[in-house]
Amino acid sequence: MNKNSRSLKEIRLHGRGGQGAVFAATLAAEVVLQSGFFPQAFPFFGAERRGAPVAAFLRYSNYHLMPRNRVYHPDCAVAFDAELPADLVLNGLKDDGVLLINGAGSVLFSWNRAAAGKTVYAVDASHIAAELGLVASGIPLVSAVMVGALVRIMDLASLETMISSMQGKLPRRSEEENLVGARKGYQEVEEVKGNAAIS
Repeated sequence: MNKNSRSLKEIRLHGRGGQGAVFAATLAAEVVLQSGFFPQAFPFFGAERRGAPVAAFLRYSNYHLMPRNRVYHPDCAVAFDAELPADLVLNGLKDDGVLLINGAGSVLFSWNRAAAGKTVYAVDASHIAAELGLVASGIPLVSAVMVGALVRIMDLASLETMISSMQGKLPRRSEEENLVGARKGYQEVEEVKGNAAIS
């Protein structure tokens, strides 16, 4: 984003309880802050239980005055779980909006079709998190991986700035694994184009 303009960017993150969507919004806000913008991050909970759908919101601008309501028309929508309803995730996404999906394989085809006209990116965050041992109660903890992918596709910061922004903000016992996950998310996120990106 051009720091000389007052343009506001809004991101809405959708996940299930326990996946780390709320933590990811806070983590991304730290990255945005280190990049010189004013961030705002907050959650919205429905039924507060593990596995229930949750949403989190991130706004950032070079101007400190921003709306305080939920994000209804995001510039970017993020799905931490490819099994979430597409109409929920895509609701209100701007015509030139960007969609980021945690997923791989044939599931991406249906998302790409549902988001016709939008730019769709994907990263297999669950696989990356599981490989790194970032799992709790059988649920891959994908927050850092998804933040890495989000930072890349929204051009929020360089890889080095992102990593330094996250240091000291992650759970101490898994900080190194989360940093590796963030780096992998940043490096492995890819645009989905028709069938071309589907393995």
